[in-house]
Amino acid sequence: MLHRNQIPGSILRRTCTAASALGLGTALLSGVATTPASAIPIPPSTSSCTYNGNAFGFPASNTAGTPVTVVCTGLPANTQLIVAQTSPLAGVISPVTSAPTVADLNTAMLVTTDASGNLSATITVTATHGSPAFSATDHKAVCPPTQAQVNAGLTNCVVTVANLATDTGLNFGNVIYGTQRTPHNPTLSLHHAGGHGTSVTATDAPGACPTPVRGRSHCWWGAALTGAPNAAASVPGFTVLLNGAPLSNTLTVTPAIYCSLNATAAACAGLPAKTLIPPQLSGTITFSHGASGTIQALEPNTTPDPGNGPSNTVAASAQLG
Repeated sequence: MLHRNQIPGSILRRTCTAASALGLGTALLSGVATTPASAIPIPPSTSSCTYNGNAFGFPASNTAGTPVTVVCTGLPANTQLIVAQTSPLAGVISPVTSAPTVADLNTAMLVTTDASGNLSATITVTATHGSPAFSATDHKAVCPPTQAQVNAGLTNCVVTVANLATDTGLNFGNVIYGTQRTPHNPTLSLHHAGGHGTSVTATDAPGACPTPVRGRSHCWWGAALTGAPNAAASVPGFTVLLNGAPLSNTLTVTPAIYCSLNATAAACAGLPAKTLIPPQLSGTITFSHGASGTIQALEPNTTPDPGNGPSNTVAASAQLG
């Protein structure tokens, strides 16, 4: 086992951020639906890894440590890599240099690939109510995530593989606990700008998704690491339906932000350290004059959790007219 002072902080920062923010965006199938996030290479890596034989991720115990054998091919040859477990807060933390504070460096391992770029390493993923327990400098970082964090779209801790020399994330797998929490369904509220024209603005229902996010919050959780739409991460925008027929929309949802000490994100201004800002819905929906019925907003889902809407989307509805 390696101790905290043996693992450079910059490695964990880059590993957590890259694995969470880039890796989860590549599982998209279409403009509406996505598959569950899986253990896939983090661009530009073309690596292939399994975690206890599963490319998606692996189940972990809440009461005892779980040995996880990471087997990879397609990695840089003869290269020292790090394998580590991190809280999902690392993917949205501000500043990014604080990411090591939400990672468990005690269970991280340094491994060197062979001449063909293969890797095999076994680490112990921590338990919530047993030994070893997940331990990070920031006590808001826990595995599995809290209900508030899950409501904000930070649904899973991950095990990541990263290049030690270049601080680059290469692959990741999801940690799935038996007591994994599920996000609450989001809400949708429609507002006419004035009169009854042909467009409405959309928001969360008042009070449904406050800052800081809470255990009872109902937020748009499907793409909290990247926001939606996000072309750079291949995350499409919302699909909006009126009585089942598509409508034009400019809906967006912001990424979640975790405001660590000395946060640099503009949204963190004036907020205390360790505040989790949930995703925020905004934008307009356009329809024909006199239209009425049920509007359904469908957010792309890049998390391992199944969406509550059709084709694995995250959905909420409201009445028009």
